[in-house]
Amino acid sequence: MKNENNKESNIADSRIELKKEYVKRERRSLFLLLIAAAAVALCLRFFVFELVRVDGRSMEQTLHNNEYVFMERVTYWFREPDFGDIIICTYPDEPGKTFVKRIIGTVNDEILIRGGVLYINGEPDYTHFKEPMFGQYGPFIVPKDCFFVMGDNRNNSSDSRVVGPIAKERVLGKAIFVVWPLSQIRGLS
Repeated sequence: MKNENNKESNIADSRIELKKEYVKRERRSLFLLLIAAAAVALCLRFFVFELVRVDGRSMEQTLHNNEYVFMERVTYWFREPDFGDIIICTYPDEPGKTFVKRIIGTVNDEILIRGGVLYINGEPDYTHFKEPMFGQYGPFIVPKDCFFVMGDNRNNSSDSRVVGPIAKERVLGKAIFVVWPLSQIRGLS
């Protein structure tokens, strides 16, 4: 009888140990899964997409202050940014701050503002802006590996007219659509 009690006790102890090992393995697996998920999320965040807050009125009527846009980085791995693209970039004198602007000039384009009209390569351009512009600018030829950017609200925008052309390496990605506020979700063309 004593022998049978010892056997039952050993079996019970054995089951308890197996259960403890199982729980330990499950916890370790869950921990590794969480680490892997965090690593994937960080990789996506740093290399594929990001949410960027619009700060200010420089892109009105297209984008408004405190809206959030979905920025993706992949497009520009395969093609150059182009005229009309809404980009997220940094300025040379403010490398830690992001700006949302529209590309209006690419390599060798001539930018000129006279009489409230924007001229690109001698042709008047009335797309993507709120009202006639104040002041004069240029002529300016966009250098190699650079872009000329402006806000759509051109009279209230600190852009390439102030900070100069934006070097290709300062372009962080392309704004694809507005994600916040939910009532304003829309694509950007």
